Amino acid sequence: MLRDGTVFEDEHLPREIVGRNSQMNEVTDALAPVEHGARAENCFLFGPSGAGKTTVARAAVRELRREVLDVPTAYVNCWTNYTRRSVLERAANELVDVAVPKNAATRDLIDAVQTGLDGPSVVVLDEVDQLQEPDTLYDLHSVPGLAWICIANREVDLLARLDERVHSRVSVGYRVQFDRYTVETVTEILDRRAAQGLEAGAVERETLQRIAERVDGDARQAITALRVAARKSEREGLSTIPPRLVADAVYDAEAEVRQKTISKLNDHQRVLYECIEEDGPLIQKELYERYERAHADPITLRALRKSHLPKLEHYNLIETERGARGKRYRLASRDG
Repeated sequence: MLRDGTVFEDEHLPREIVGRNSQMNEVTDALAPVEHGARAENCFLFGPSGAGKTTVARAAVRELRREVLDVPTAYVNCWTNYTRRSVLERAANELVDVAVPKNAATRDLIDAVQTGLDGPSVVVLDEVDQLQEPDTLYDLHSVPGLAWICIANREVDLLARLDERVHSRVSVGYRVQFDRYTVETVTEILDRRAAQGLEAGAVERETLQRIAERVDGDARQAITALRVAARKSEREGLSTIPPRLVADAVYDAEAEVRQKTISKLNDHQRVLYECIEEDGPLIQKELYERYERAHADPITLRALRKSHLPKLEHYNLIETERGARGKRYRLASRDG
């Protein structure tokens, strides 16, 4: 039944972007100056997980490279590369193909990028609110001709952490907002993935709509659920996906996406998650006491509230409730 499994992977970039025409237009407008040899406008993409932010960013860069074949571009996942040094190393490697010695100073990394570039260039910073040092944006801003597409869940989680001097320099740019997909749009996305990745006739559109109705606008979870449903059907020796498998497939897909997310957590987020998993629900004071004991180099409660706890909420790993003693944190419930 599965003809091309790569169609269902996060890295797959479809030929056409469904339901995001206005966002695509805004990002391509921001990049348009590159076609005339000028620096692009910085661009910030904000919205919930699974809403197409990364897909739009990558598709806009793809369109740019069709118009300007030799424009240097880079993609940095700041969840994996969250330190100042790792971001600059990745940028140097991808933008100017420079391998910098491991003991090189940060200034040397910036100089390598500046020296290697002789025209406009673009770097995509995915999960940019995960940066350990948000002022890294200032380093990139200082490179002539280099513009960025920053991707995050909420603007406040990124820009509120910046030093005031840095904020005034780097906060200027296009702001593109992404809302959750509608059921109709998720159904269309699934229909196109099915046409590419499954055998003809393997799934009815009504079954795709049932998946879409259960994922709360999260295209990533929906696509994963379709792949899971196809695998389940194959194991049963079926040639089509029956509607009865939808609920289990969505449930298993949520667990798979959740596990992938947990595997990407930084040290602070992982410890917070484990404390809540083991002892939750916990009020803030209790959670911080457990976190302090469990983490080798704990940060302040204020820093956790500003950055790390919101990230766990955005990715539906934890949820909060207010009680007489204040906020309480628990693992997010899973509705099957």
